[in-house]
Amino acid sequence: MVALGLQATHLISPQKLPIRKQRTFSNIVIRSSIAEPSGEPAPLGQKTKYNDGLFAKAFMGLFARKMEKFAAAPKGGTEPKKGVFDYDYESFVEVSKRVMQGRSRLQQQQVVRQVLLSMLPPGAPAQFRKLFPPTKWAAEFNAALTVPFFYWLVGPSEVVEVEINGVKQKSGVHIKKC
Repeated sequence: MVALGLQATHLISPQKLPIRKQRTFSNIVIRSSIAEPSGEPAPLGQKTKYNDGLFAKAFMGLFARKMEKFAAAPKGGTEPKKGVFDYDYESFVEVSKRVMQGRSRLQQQQVVRQVLLSMLPPGAPAQFRKLFPPTKWAAEFNAALTVPFFYWLVGPSEVVEVEINGVKQKSGVHIKKC
């Protein structure tokens, strides 16, 4: 994934939306839910329990397996190799922590960039830049895709309106746990 640009933004207070969502893109249905009794994320500082579906498990597994190549050895020695669907949120976080060990913030960012690029076919970043030049439409489209497709990574989120260079657009993503 390549960032088209970073700009400071002011997020407005998000309106309350239901946490359980179902979105349809062509023939793909994505479902995600929180397993907390209230249906709301746990308060900041407390762990939220998630019911990971097939989509979430697949992405966590693919991403974690790529990150394993850059991670420090587990504390208890070597572990048996996990399959793509053997990862859950806790094991994904554990691999992420091992990737951070002994690395500066910049080195961590470089590793994550390498992992993300390794998951794409050759030439994909250049093609992405051609298809989605840095326009208002592209920013709003990417924000809309981020909410359903990155739930597995960041939890509940929603698209919010932000102001960029005096122009309001719905290209901000508010991660509810942050």
